[in-house]
Amino acid sequence: MHTPNEEHGPSSALSEHYQQVTVIGNSMGDWQPAQIGHTFIFNGTQHEADKVINICNGPYLGSRQAFVVSNSPDNNQLVSLLTEVSETLDPQLKCWPSSGLVTILLMALIAKQVNVQRMSLLPSLARPAEMPSSEYLPCMVHNWLGERRIALGLQLTSNNIQWPELFVDDATTAFTYDNTTEPVEINPFEVLLSDAVRRRQNQVLTPDNTDPKFVVAQRLALQVTTEQPDNLDVQYALLAALSNLPSVQWLTYANQSDLIMAESLFYNQYPETQASNWYLIDYQASQYLDTIRHHLAYCQQVIALTAKQVHPELEQD
Repeated sequence: MHTPNEEHGPSSALSEHYQQVTVIGNSMGDWQPAQIGHTFIFNGTQHEADKVINICNGPYLGSRQAFVVSNSPDNNQLVSLLTEVSETLDPQLKCWPSSGLVTILLMALIAKQVNVQRMSLLPSLARPAEMPSSEYLPCMVHNWLGERRIALGLQLTSNNIQWPELFVDDATTAFTYDNTTEPVEINPFEVLLSDAVRRRQNQVLTPDNTDPKFVVAQRLALQVTTEQPDNLDVQYALLAALSNLPSVQWLTYANQSDLIMAESLFYNQYPETQASNWYLIDYQASQYLDTIRHHLAYCQQVIALTAKQVHPELEQD
């Protein structure tokens, strides 16, 4: 992907259009167009004010293009640039990126100031009780933890972005937990990832594999499968236990490799044609997923902030 300083990057005329921009996400809350510069909104959000640009996913409107843009200084050029950024992000996320992240990254390259509102890149995976099992949450198609990984790197190395909602608090202080259970000293990443690792290595449990240690390890791990687990109660208990652990315990065992591996557990880019992991479409299991992701997001954030303190030269002028 080109940068604004490269010969074939976004034109200086385009940069002049986007001196100051405001990006409004789809989270709850009131919003108003920025008084200075352009304001970007997405998909179903509507506003008729001047200098409010709507960016939609192409499929959302039945278009063959990746994006549909309205009310920008040059819609076709913006679609082309957004598509270029998305194609760059896709292999980094192993998933097509959200319009919000793509827009922020593009504007960070060409605008002098980018303000982001109503966007945490952590939309809820908790399914409503009345939602039919055959339906999926639209937000499930994006790798939000991966997007936060990229967004944190962008935020911490750029001086032209104001994005307060990107930073999360310790999940232990953000949620109310069941205090009736005694804390257990476990590595939460082993519970969360060990079955995923075994399946990637084609070491799934078979009738011929009766090693007691293997059987116990398999039973005490989150089953990462599109099929419903044999013992749902155990799986619910594991998810509840993972969500109830304090964030500091997750942080004690966190490393970048495990955090990146965990990203794949929480999305399905093609739910219309590919079966989703059981816990993404199970009502009770899904109620624990946001808290677990919050723990992981907090670990991501602490690791990123620590890296910046160790390597302050990463920050751009």
